Amino acid sequence: MQNEQMTQPTQTAQTTQTAQPTTKKRGNKKLPIAMLTGALIGGAFVLIRDPEQRRRLKEGSKSTKDAVSGYASEVKEDPSAKKDDLVTRVRKTVSVINEAVSTVQDVMNNQGKEITERAKDIKDESEEIISTAKDAGEDLQEAGEKAKEAKDELTSSEEEEKSADEKVVEVNPR
Repeated sequence: MQNEQMTQPTQTAQTTQTAQPTTKKRGNKKLPIAMLTGALIGGAFVLIRDPEQRRRLKEGSKSTKDAVSGYASEVKEDPSAKKDDLVTRVRKTVSVINEAVSTVQDVMNNQGKEITERAKDIKDESEEIISTAKDAGEDLQEAGEKAKEAKDELTSSEEEEKSADEKVVEVNPR
């Protein structure tokens, strides 16, 4: 009897552990189910209230049903021909897509080379412009220094003339 009592709590613990994940799974499924239910109710409401929507839905459903039925009957008549036709169409589509990808890749490679070359040209031109601007700045600095020297020279010449005039005045007092 004691053995039976000891096994029962273990089984209860296992049952509790197993029940919890199931509850979590159900909780995760509630949102999609609620969204689907809401969408169905909303769609039904629109169809009830709008006769134009009802008519469009009927026509669309009928045309889809007819297309699927026609395709199904064609497949029933000659399944291998339909399979071959589908495989051929898929292969043609893959071929066209591969050509398109190849063309795009070639264009990107060529354009990439052109862009790289143009970027290099722009970089070289920019470096040349910077060099020219530096040279012009140095030339302007030299010109500024020469202008300053000329100003100093004029200033010193004027001071010498004034000194000479003052000396003359002093020599000949009137």
